Parts: sequence; structure tokens; C-alpha cells
Amino acid sequence: MTDTRTTYERATAGFDPEFRDALVAEITDVIAKASIVTDQPIVALRTGETADALIISLISTLALTPSMDSPTALRKFADELAKRVRRSVARARAEGIGDRLHGSRPEGNA
Repeated sequence: MTDTRTTYERATAGFDPEFRDALVAEITDVIAKASIVTDQPIVALRTGETADALIISLISTLALTPSMDSPTALRKFADELAKRVRRSVARARAEGIGDRLHGSRPEGNA
């Protein structure tokens, strides 16, 4: 795992893409480790469970954010998130993100 710890000053200075990238790397590492099956030398990514767990974590994080008390702010965030997810997933699928993984099945089960 990487060390995502930072100073208070940097943590309160605003959006930090380096911290975001380190956090993504740690989350991805945890998901990969949790997806190693016990009876075969493979990683079986449970996409449905993984997506659901990430959504629950996102909801919990947003619930800690005072700006989400506003129905308008929450709706705007949710709408922008939905657009970003649709565009990014479509782009990743078009770029063949799963094609690079040995044994990945494009049809999936999620």
C-alpha cells in the first residue's frame, strides 16, 4: 500500500488530485486482494458487489458533507455523477479496458 497520509494544511487546502490518485490506488489494491479466490490462482472481480460497496462508501462520504443537506446541491451532484459515470464507462469500454486482462470476460455477470 502507498502512504496517503498528508499534512493538515494540504488536507484543508482544497481538491488534491495527487491524494485522489493515491486513494484510488489503495482502493484498487484492496479490491484486488479481496478478489483473490481461495481455491484457484485467480482474481475473480465481483463487479456487482464491488460497485455496490463503492456506492455505499460514496453515500457515507457524502452524508458527512454539509453541502449535501441542500436537496438542490445533492440533486446537482447526483446528476453530474450520473453523466460522468455514463461517459467514462462508455469510453473505457470503447477503449477495451477489459481486453487487457488475461481471462477477462467482456460479457460479465454484474
